[in-house]
Amino acid sequence: VIVGVSRTGKTPLSVIMSQQHGLKVANVPLVRECPLPSQLFDRDLIDSNRIFCLTIAPAELRKIRSTRLENRRVRAVENGRTSKNSIDLMNEGESKSDYADRKYVLQDLINARKLKDENGWTEVDVTGRAVEETASLVVELLNERYHQDNLYR
Repeated sequence: VIVGVSRTGKTPLSVIMSQQHGLKVANVPLVRECPLPSQLFDRDLIDSNRIFCLTIAPAELRKIRSTRLENRRVRAVENGRTSKNSIDLMNEGESKSDYADRKYVLQDLINARKLKDENGWTEVDVTGRAVEETASLVVELLNERYHQDNLYR
C-alpha cells in the first residue's frame, strides 16, 4: 500500500510496481479534508509493514505544486475556457490557494509523518529520486521483510 500527500508520485510508483514487479498495489492519497479508509488501520487486514508513506522535502513539494497550479492555469487559458474576468480571478485566487502555500505544504507533510509514526508505516523519502529507484527500494524492503517466497501473498 502506497500512501502520501498530493504530488509525491504515488500513482507512477504504483504503476511501475505493478507492471514491472508484478505486485498488487493500492494507492491511497492523504488529503487532510478527507477521512482515510478504515481498512488502512485494520492490522488483521493489512500488515503495517506493507504500508509505505511517501514524503518529500517541503521546498521540492511546494515547487511541484506551484508548477502544477501554473500549468493548469495556462492550459485553461490556451483552451479558451476562461474569460478575461476569470483569468483575473485565477490570478487573484492563485495567491489564495492553499495547495502550494508553504504552511499548508508543511502541515500536509507533518500530518503524513504523524500518521506514519502512529501506525508503524515505513517512510520513503522520494526527494530527488526517480520513480524507478523508489520502486526498487520498496520492493527490496518487501523482499527483506517477507523473503521472496511470501512477497506476493
